[in-house]
Amino acid sequence: MDVIWISHRGLHQRHGENSLHAFEAAAEAGFHTLETDLRTTHDGQIVLHHDASLIRTTGSHAVIEDMDRDQCLRHRLHDGQPLLTFEHFAHTFTDQRWILDIKPESAARTLAALRHWADQQQKGDWLCRQARFLLWHPEHTRLLRQHFPAAITMAPQTECRRAGLSLLMGLRPLAAIRAGRTYSLPPVFHGLPLFRHSLVDAYHRLGGRVLAFLPEGREQQRQALRSGVDEILSNTAPIR
Repeated sequence: MDVIWISHRGLHQRHGENSLHAFEAAAEAGFHTLETDLRTTHDGQIVLHHDASLIRTTGSHAVIEDMDRDQCLRHRLHDGQPLLTFEHFAHTFTDQRWILDIKPESAARTLAALRHWADQQQKGDWLCRQARFLLWHPEHTRLLRQHFPAAITMAPQTECRRAGLSLLMGLRPLAAIRAGRTYSLPPVFHGLPLFRHSLVDAYHRLGGRVLAFLPEGREQQRQALRSGVDEILSNTAPIR
């Protein structure tokens, strides 16, 4: 089976991250899946932005969760684009699958807004097929299950760390790998390369899937491919 290439916030070398043009570039480059971050204004507008503050991407100290929709969308990214709304993203990128990172500061609001959008569009089941979800707190995972019982979640950071450390130490029972679940694996841990076939195979033998997390440069991408990972989350275009 081909490796699934996932674009991390779009191709943002020449465009603002999480922007329309960044995701257009990623789609053109052949990415199968687009990863993005969801936050919600205080009046219920979902926008695609990693940080709570806009300082890094726009130069403004404004915080998304403190603004209403109009205030938020008046800001411009450093390349002049407005922040991308979820509605615009969802309408434009139906040919790619999504990973939706639900940021914790407004997670409850975001999940409620997603349910409202899905009900309006009659796309609740479709969204659960189209997207996988990453959440940061058990309470937010519980809320996701209330709104979208069929939603698929990625293994959170704590599970990924436990699995990786346990397998590195040869303690397979402690890894708590769940069949069919996807676990992130960074390129290196304290100088030790992790994109190795033996380690990836240990996940596979327990039924897990492995996502190579942000390999840096072509050589690390090649190492990830050779190791047999299932997915690659990347800031740069796929290699074949």
